[in-house]
Amino acid sequence: MSKIQVDTIDTRSGTSTLTLGSTNASTVALGSGDVQSNFNTPAFKVLLDSTQTIATSTDTVIAYDTELYDTDSAVSSGVFTVPTGKGGKYFFAMNGGFNTSSDIDTVSITISKNEQKTISSNAGDAVNIEYHHDGTTVSQYIQSLSTTMDLDAGDTVRVYYWHNYGSNRDTATDGRAVFSGFRIGT
Repeated sequence: MSKIQVDTIDTRSGTSTLTLGSTNASTVALGSGDVQSNFNTPAFKVLLDSTQTIATSTDTVIAYDTELYDTDSAVSSGVFTVPTGKGGKYFFAMNGGFNTSSDIDTVSITISKNEQKTISSNAGDAVNIEYHHDGTTVSQYIQSLSTTMDLDAGDTVRVYYWHNYGSNRDTATDGRAVFSGFRIGT
């Protein structure tokens, strides 16, 4: 086995692809303790720390107001925008719902790509969960939803809530309304 010791490996001027190995190489291994530092970014986790009021029968974007982390400063008012050069496949998850002691016939929560609020023939543009809240006592009814999406630079991802109670309802807070995501590859 041969050993090459260098400080930097780079492409020659005028090229942008660096290839390690050939058709014979199936694995590129890092040494013990070495870390690949740019996997799974951009990554973010935001939560809704204050109550947001949702009007009846109105798709409403959740304006997450507390940022736990955002590696690429890609989240604003709860909306994630894919940074330049960071297109690829992403994983998203959210928890959320309403604080209510009243019956809400239908609640719909959607993770949406580019403001697509309903499931369409464009698989992956939106993923939705509907549930029925038949509560008669005070409760914080929380649902979870996750999906993967194929995104290009500039695409946006946001969470919508919708309900048909007949009057305004308040969202769950105190760390129970969370939206997170990260890039999983190209």
